[in-house]
Amino acid sequence: MSNLHISNSELRLATATLTALAVLVPTVYYLRGDKPQEETAHLQTFRKLLKAYTTLRPAALGANASKDFSHTVLPLSLNLPPRSLDNFQQHAVMIFSLFEDFKMAPHGEVHFSRETNTVIAHCRMGGRVAASEKGKVLIDNGITEWWTECVLFVKMTPDGTKITELKEFVNSAKAQELQHRLSGILSK
Repeated sequence: MSNLHISNSELRLATATLTALAVLVPTVYYLRGDKPQEETAHLQTFRKLLKAYTTLRPAALGANASKDFSHTVLPLSLNLPPRSLDNFQQHAVMIFSLFEDFKMAPHGEVHFSRETNTVIAHCRMGGRVAASEKGKVLIDNGITEWWTECVLFVKMTPDGTKITELKEFVNSAKAQELQHRLSGILSK
């Protein structure tokens, strides 16, 4: 066996070198990676969808929809049938008529799966209630704002420019509460 002798200065140099590598390797890996999610066409289309909600215009919601678009509200226990683009926009007319302003905003990170061309986000949605016919039902019961949450699953074409499927997993208790309030079953 050979006798290996390492001086204190050599040991400090080796430790400093390993520490530098421990910092540099992940940094290089991070910088070399794919485009950040914020730059993908899928996430740009997703942000356009979120912005469309603020317009209170159903046609804006369909601006990036594919011809075979479908909208599904989950959980299935709500017994809401899947909707075509036309039916989705008709539903949006009713929902938007309740609001003076509306916002769909991610709560936390937005996730994109390249394998499924799907953007997933936990969102807060709602806004100030309008003094419309249905909105007055809420206002008369002291509800001037309505907020809830959902998880959006937005499946897109491979190029990320068209939405083929929108699934909303909603807070079923809040969805049922809104239905009951609008039908006059619940008051404040």
